[in-house]
Amino acid sequence: MTRASVPSVIFLNGASSAGKTTLGTALQDASDEPYLLMGLDTCFAMVPSQWAGGPMGAHRAQGFQYVDLPDDNGKPVTGISYGPVGLRMLQGFHRAVREFVLAGNSVIVDEMMLGPEVRDHWFTTFADVDVSWIGVRCDLDELERREKTRRGRNGLSRWSDQRVHEGMQYDLWVDTTTQASETCAHQLLEAVRRHP
Repeated sequence: MTRASVPSVIFLNGASSAGKTTLGTALQDASDEPYLLMGLDTCFAMVPSQWAGGPMGAHRAQGFQYVDLPDDNGKPVTGISYGPVGLRMLQGFHRAVREFVLAGNSVIVDEMMLGPEVRDHWFTTFADVDVSWIGVRCDLDELERREKTRRGRNGLSRWSDQRVHEGMQYDLWVDTTTQASETCAHQLLEAVRRHP
């Protein structure tokens, strides 16, 4: 696959545990183009613990924090909120990703939209960039099964399942419920090649 036949950005958006990172890695392996994989976890890894979601984060209300919400049909629901410092960090990260692209790098973005402000800032940041917007979906039962095998907070998949797709218009959807990430990656790259 030549550089001219792929977008500068493949943007994967989906719920927690939908398989976005695994799919992103499979896309890197399947493409002849050296895509960089960057996403929400990349940004979170840079955040000082005082502004992060853990219980010891003294400034987490200004940065990022987990929010325990009422159960849904007996299942836990945990959200992620961000304050003004967290939003500033996210917006700076978006601009950094854009700079990687402007420098000539192709990028896979692995994202879970935390809210409308975050979504709209991505749109603004990438307004003049070649982006293929991909919705990554997975059945909720499978999301929650995967979530139980991972370290982290239960309830994020239920919280993010539908809300991350609000206000989004995708060029393509992929479903990772039963399909292997390698299969999804090849289908996605072929679809992008046919319809850039």
